[in-house]
Amino acid sequence: MFESHYVAIWRLLRRLGVRPSQLDDATQEVFAVFVRKLAVVEEGKEGPYLYGVALRVASNEVRRGKGEPTLHEVEALANLADAGPSPEAELAQRRDRLLLDIALDRMPHDLRAVFVLAQLEELEIRQIAEIEGIPVGTVSSRLRRAREEFSAIAKRLRAELDSAKGPAHDRRR
Repeated sequence: MFESHYVAIWRLLRRLGVRPSQLDDATQEVFAVFVRKLAVVEEGKEGPYLYGVALRVASNEVRRGKGEPTLHEVEALANLADAGPSPEAELAQRRDRLLLDIALDRMPHDLRAVFVLAQLEELEIRQIAEIEGIPVGTVSSRLRRAREEFSAIAKRLRAELDSAKGPAHDRRR
């Protein structure tokens, strides 16, 4: 179970806002809870159970870390290109991942969780409803609102990036 789900749980926790320094511990916590509750987990529903535990662990971690400064600031994007020589594709991927993290960090937790599970983890709405313990209609409503929120955040991020690039970009010419 650990080998087949570790990467997905680690990635989910990261996308839900767990600080990089806490990812390994949080992932281990998810599997520790799973092992303790193994007797009550229905056969064939281990994956959704792990996702549900991961959502709760991530929520606790994010709540604990609110006082700490986030590493995912727009200013970090400007320094990304100066990190040293790297292939263009890798740089673009790192930039996109950072933009995704920033956008997800700015979303309310209830919308973020549904968005990550549906859009990034590609779970079905009924699976998300089961994991979250909410009606299918509520998941659909949250997903619609989450997509709208993500789109609005992405537009604001683009505007922030454009204004941050403006003078520096002009000086290079």
